[in-house]
Amino acid sequence: MVRHALAAAALALLCISGAQAVGRAEVRFVEPEKFTDAGFGVQERERTQQLLNSHFERLARSLPDGQVLRVDITDVDLAGEVDTLAFHRIRVIGQLPDAPRLDMRFELRQGDRVISRGEEKLSDLAYDFGRIGAQRGQPLQYEARMIDRWFSERFATQLAARK
Repeated sequence: MVRHALAAAALALLCISGAQAVGRAEVRFVEPEKFTDAGFGVQERERTQQLLNSHFERLARSLPDGQVLRVDITDVDLAGEVDTLAFHRIRVIGQLPDAPRLDMRFELRQGDRVISRGEEKLSDLAYDFGRIGAQRGQPLQYEARMIDRWFSERFATQLAARK
């Protein structure tokens, strides 16, 4: 009984506070087995897909209520190269050409209306220059920064409308 009362009180507070609903993302990976470099081995490739999916979902939450960002990722080439001669197959960063790259199609919808769509080939040739900041040491830090930059530039109007 107490739990029900607490849940009802929490729901009422959300309604009173004007909590906003958020946008969402739908991410598909098109033929991921053919990606240039999404990691070494099946587990690392699946982890890469999970991390990219989570990242797009997090970004989409900043879109206005009811907007859906659909992303079809058609190729991934992670920053760095896997040193296959090393015992633990480490990823080496900072040698050219090893910049992160992400090929994708996207569509931003509000209900049945398409707000924006396109095809992108994201890359960051200067990925290893400058500071990463809070992302340093995080998985896919270079790819996340590249996607963040694209998202804020591509959807600036939608993000401004949310504020």
